[in-house]
Amino acid sequence: GAYYVSRVEDVCVVDDVSAVEGEEYDLEEFEGYSMEKDELESVVGSPWKLRLRLADEEGRGMQIHCRMSEDYLDIRKGMNVVGILLSTSREFVKLAAMTDFCVLDAVGGPVWVGDYPYLDKDKFLRTLGENGIADSLVDIIYDDNDYYEEEEEEEEEFYDDDDDSRDDDYDSDDNNLEEEDTGMLQKLK
Repeated sequence: GAYYVSRVEDVCVVDDVSAVEGEEYDLEEFEGYSMEKDELESVVGSPWKLRLRLADEEGRGMQIHCRMSEDYLDIRKGMNVVGILLSTSREFVKLAAMTDFCVLDAVGGPVWVGDYPYLDKDKFLRTLGENGIADSLVDIIYDDNDYYEEEEEEEEEFYDDDDDSRDDDYDSDDNNLEEEDTGMLQKLK
C-alpha cells in the first residue's frame, strides 16, 4: 500500500453515487442531519451519501462516496486528508482498493470518512507520527495559515477602514488554524 496525502477539493451530498454536478447538495444544507433520522432512507430505502473530491500536490484526484453521517458536517474544502491506497503492482498502475480516509484538521479532531473501518485508527495515527507524515502535514497547515494571514492583511490594505463594502460571506477566521485545532497533530509528533 501507499499513503495518499491530499486535500479536500470539494465536499457535498448526493442521493446517488451516479448523481451529476447539478444534482449535488451543499453540505451546509444538512446542518442538524443525523443518520438515525435520514429522510431519504425512510422514503426511498437508501441513505444520503457524502461525496468527497480529493487532490494531492501533483493534481491527482480521487472522488469517494460513503453513507452520510453527522460526523462529516464540519468537513470543509482545503482540509488535509490521508488514506491508504492498495494496488496489485508496485508501480500502482491500477488501484485495487482504498481504505477509509482521515480528515486530520477537522474541528474537534480527526474525522474518519468511509463506510467501513478498515484501519486501526490509533495505530494509523501513531504511524503517521512515526514516519514523518504528521510533521509534513503540520508544516502544510502552518504554511496555509501564513497564506491566509497574508491574504487577510492584503485585504485590509485594499479596503478603507471607513468602507464596509467587504463581502460579508468571507470569514478569514474559518481559514486560520487555531491552537486547539493543532492538538491532534501535535500529539502525533
